Amino acid sequence: MKAIAVTPGTAGSVRLIDAPQPTPSPGEALLRTKKIGICGTDLEIIQGGYGEAPSGSDYLILGHECLATVEEAPSNSAGIKKGDLVVPTVRRPDGCLNCQNSESDMCLTGQYKEHGIKGLHGFCSEYSVSDINFLVPVPAELSDVAVLLEPTSVAEKGVFQSFKIQERMIWKPQRALVLGTGPVGLLTVLLLRLRGLDVTAVATRPKDSLKARIVQKIGGTYVNAIEQPITSLGKFDLILEETGVATLAAEAQGLLNNNGVLCLLGIYQPKLATQDIGHSYDDIVLGNKITFGSVNANKQYFVSGIQDFRTIQQRFPGVLKSLFTKMVGPSDFSKAYSPTKNDIKSVIDFQTLN
Repeated sequence: MKAIAVTPGTAGSVRLIDAPQPTPSPGEALLRTKKIGICGTDLEIIQGGYGEAPSGSDYLILGHECLATVEEAPSNSAGIKKGDLVVPTVRRPDGCLNCQNSESDMCLTGQYKEHGIKGLHGFCSEYSVSDINFLVPVPAELSDVAVLLEPTSVAEKGVFQSFKIQERMIWKPQRALVLGTGPVGLLTVLLLRLRGLDVTAVATRPKDSLKARIVQKIGGTYVNAIEQPITSLGKFDLILEETGVATLAAEAQGLLNNNGVLCLLGIYQPKLATQDIGHSYDDIVLGNKITFGSVNANKQYFVSGIQDFRTIQQRFPGVLKSLFTKMVGPSDFSKAYSPTKNDIKSVIDFQTLN
């Protein structure tokens, strides 16, 4: 079968290979891949930043954002059967307390595995396997947008956890700030608009760019940070930082209203702190503010994403499909892994092989 793979730790090793078709173990389903979404994690693995091949393999098949059909499935309590359209979740649990209670995204030990990232082959191949318990059924009417479900699950978790934390008090947020308008950022804006918040999204593309137009179409406000500093935007009840820029995250802390929440969704490079840490801590304490991090998402957030997709399709028709800016076949994989600044979501369509 055709697959797109890398040699982990070796920059520029991404390639199209002929790999053996996997054989499902007991409790696993055989999946036939339809579409694979590309994200920043894939690009970092291709650059040699990280990635871990399965035990006994010298290569790692990429792909963790997947839409597939079930080719084979044993009898199971979840009702998954041959022909079903599904999205597999990414992470597989270890034996820690959280993992064993369906919270693999809150793993205590870091010994989990992740398809296409850490210790398990991904789904960027004609066929793949997944534990049936980690498959999310997709309604046929959402088939054209369902490959967005994995990044949506990350946004779902960030928003849900922000509100869950605030059960510590009476909290009725009105203004939200989203820093970054990549796929997760735009999906976060959508989820916050569904909750009725006044949302401002900040990035560095012009105000007539596709990203800006999408934000405006769903009733948000778009700000080009090159033209307007975020410190001029006033205060916010909820901020989700998704750029991975440490200095921006530090600035965002100062934009919180009292009782506000800052959710960090980026991966930050080490950088010397330039702000007054004591002043920052005082601001957190005296304002009852919270800063927390969120990574990955367990199955419940994928299920929530399916529910919200239905609402988004009704309230903002066409918006989810507008996030797809590049669709290529496996033989043109290099185009998918070479995004421009104007691209939002690139997809590899394995159906072109049929």
